[in-house]
Amino acid sequence: MKVSGDPKKITVTQRAFAGCIGVTQPRVSQLIKDGIVLKDDSSTSGGVYLVSGIINYMRSKAGASEEEDIDYMQEKAKHEKTKREIAELRLAKMEHSVYDAHTVELVMTEQNSNLRTQLLGLPSKLAPQLEGKKKEEIYAIMTREIEEKLEELAEYSPEIFMQEEIEGASDDEDSE
Repeated sequence: MKVSGDPKKITVTQRAFAGCIGVTQPRVSQLIKDGIVLKDDSSTSGGVYLVSGIINYMRSKAGASEEEDIDYMQEKAKHEKTKREIAELRLAKMEHSVYDAHTVELVMTEQNSNLRTQLLGLPSKLAPQLEGKKKEEIYAIMTREIEEKLEELAEYSPEIFMQEEIEGASDDEDSE
């Protein structure tokens, strides 16, 4: 084909353009709507500009693959960040500055259960001591006993969590 004039002004039918770039004719219509392929308004057959259409189409395809690369790199960075956070949690667990939620739940349940038992036992323990006492003395004795029980609860010791983890680990090993 001999081209006389500006090669950028060459127009072809949408069907011919679709065959040229290897897509369907409806896809070419979509590319026109998206502004990637330019339609020749002076053409009565609905022709499109061949050269600019191919250039724009190839740029849009290249842009899509670059976006995929960016997404891949972002996902890889997220994955590496997650791996680092997991490693930091494992280290903190080894240093006994972090405990499993299961371990904390077991220890706290045991402590709360013990406190409940002790508080429910106060009436039978104190009833004989409080018999015949004045209101102020009863208040003082009961307050002292309750504060004693609460102080026991307030005594934090990391060893209670470590002991629970050791017992939990040996239970897990027995079940395997």
